[in-house]
Amino acid sequence: MFTLLDCGSRHPISLQSTSDGGADLTSDGSAALGAPGTFGCTSNAPPGDMIAVPAAQFAMGCSPMDTQCRDDEKPLHAVTLQAFQIDRTEVTQDQYAACVEATACSAPKCDWDCTKTAYPAGCLDWAQAKAYCAWAGKRLPTEAEWEMAARGTDGRVYPWGDAPPDCTLANMAACGGQPGPVGMMPAGASPYGALDMAGNVVEMVADWFDPSYYSTSPATDPTGPATGTKYGGRGGGYMSEPIWERASSRDWYNTGDSSQPLGFRCAR
Repeated sequence: MFTLLDCGSRHPISLQSTSDGGADLTSDGSAALGAPGTFGCTSNAPPGDMIAVPAAQFAMGCSPMDTQCRDDEKPLHAVTLQAFQIDRTEVTQDQYAACVEATACSAPKCDWDCTKTAYPAGCLDWAQAKAYCAWAGKRLPTEAEWEMAARGTDGRVYPWGDAPPDCTLANMAACGGQPGPVGMMPAGASPYGALDMAGNVVEMVADWFDPSYYSTSPATDPTGPATGTKYGGRGGGYMSEPIWERASSRDWYNTGDSSQPLGFRCAR
């Protein structure tokens, strides 16, 4: 395993592999822990419950009251979305293990503590997250869906409002340095009741990433660029500084990246 700074100035993520690395190997070249055939967790957990997000228009991107925005969050633009549903919490180890047991998902790329059933599923790449969501009858959320579910329609900076984050609102850097069980910070809930949309783990979205996409994106149900080499990540994680917990903050990853601080939730 090695650590790199994704996106240049992005926060550090410890990665098991990247899309340029071919096979999922550790730093010594051996097969990654948790490879198929060695996964020891068992489960029959059903997919997580979902919350409804009604059709609406919202302001996507840099809030006028936010002084921490970067260029890829601009311009602020109106987006209209049809109604959708999104998981109330991040997908857990228990839920993902059920997909592995059903042979619809491959094993994670690092060892898991199988007793931590309520912790977010990590050490998975983008394709594995998509496979789980498909098995559950869902899909990864678009970047626009994720942001609307996180901040609602009032332009707030964070899921809970405009107050700066602390360790009662988001599991972030300086709050212990470890992931926690999903949904452990209800005070940080989004306007619709989605939990951990700031902190715990960074969450994968379905869109290819383009830093200038907001200048040309459709005003209705945008789904990201047609092609790309990197995909979007949102919400910050337990290793992330407070700037990454903002609802409009954008991150990106290579398609083969996998790490414990990188997880996901599904939508439909």
